[in-house]
Amino acid sequence: MIQDDAQLERTKEALTHLERAMAALHRDRASIHPDRLALMAEPILEDLRRLRAEIDEYIGVFAAVQAEAPLWLRLRGPGIELHDAPTSVVTALIDLLRVGIQTVAEYIERGALSARPTALLRQSCDLRIVAWAPGSIQVGLRLPDVLPALYPEMNLENPASKALGLYLRAAAWTGSDEELAGLERDVPDSEQRRLILNQVARLIPRPRGALEVVELSGRALPRGPARLRRESRIRVRSAIDRIIQEERMTEEGVLREIDLDQRTFIVRQLEGDREARCAISTDADDLLAIAKDSLDYRVVVVGTRKKDPTRRNAFPLQVREIEVLGRDEEQSANHDLAVPSGAQFPDK
Repeated sequence: MIQDDAQLERTKEALTHLERAMAALHRDRASIHPDRLALMAEPILEDLRRLRAEIDEYIGVFAAVQAEAPLWLRLRGPGIELHDAPTSVVTALIDLLRVGIQTVAEYIERGALSARPTALLRQSCDLRIVAWAPGSIQVGLRLPDVLPALYPEMNLENPASKALGLYLRAAAWTGSDEELAGLERDVPDSEQRRLILNQVARLIPRPRGALEVVELSGRALPRGPARLRRESRIRVRSAIDRIIQEERMTEEGVLREIDLDQRTFIVRQLEGDREARCAISTDADDLLAIAKDSLDYRVVVVGTRKKDPTRRNAFPLQVREIEVLGRDEEQSANHDLAVPSGAQFPDK
């Protein structure tokens, strides 16, 4: 790392030597087999990137790039680097963030979720990529510019902006040690708080996946970065438990047999033939969307079940949270993050 101007000059000289070596390779490219050329260029390219990154950080280029975007999404884990990362992980996480903000915005605007959000709502939540930063995957994002005149009421705040603020507030709470009372003050509506927490939970790294940390930062988070780790799910679950205020029950297994009309599905245990029928209320379309994306995946479903004193009726589990674990125990980390068949993007 460069500490002063003298080191900066020495780094520039080293960079010049590397650029000359690369130029010599480029001049001889016609006489070198492409595979051999790539092999010879690889160490030069690696050093070029490293030295340029050190120079950019010292002279303030990185700080300027960071200021370009109000929100930064950073993904950390083994094998996840800017110049070498699985596209399934990067695209899935960006889209989970987009869908989460869109879901919250629709709830704010309509007080409920629909099967098909309006084109304007989708447009206003379609995050724009404005910058990339080296190292682990870091992508700068912002909401698109939507003309206020497109909204029917004068002086109406863009629902996407309000949704982003609430989403990031919940994410910051999830990645912190703050008491739940702070989040309850910021999001007093319990059903809205449950919906937002369930959307934030979709960004939390899976237990067996390659992803270790999902970080949200930038000036859109005035209280500092929100770092979501695997253990962050415990905080989400405890907050949702507080909302439920009933006896919690948990079912783990493979999600099967979704009935979209009845809003039910089956959780089938991996061993044995035990099944648990689960039902999603009409005011929780966000959970129905998660269930659709998680078909044939291993899941943990948390909810409440009504008890029949006569034991004649078996009531379904009323779903309050769905955690996606992966397809099966033997699957690799990258497959654990793959997109389910027929879904746009799954939980990461």
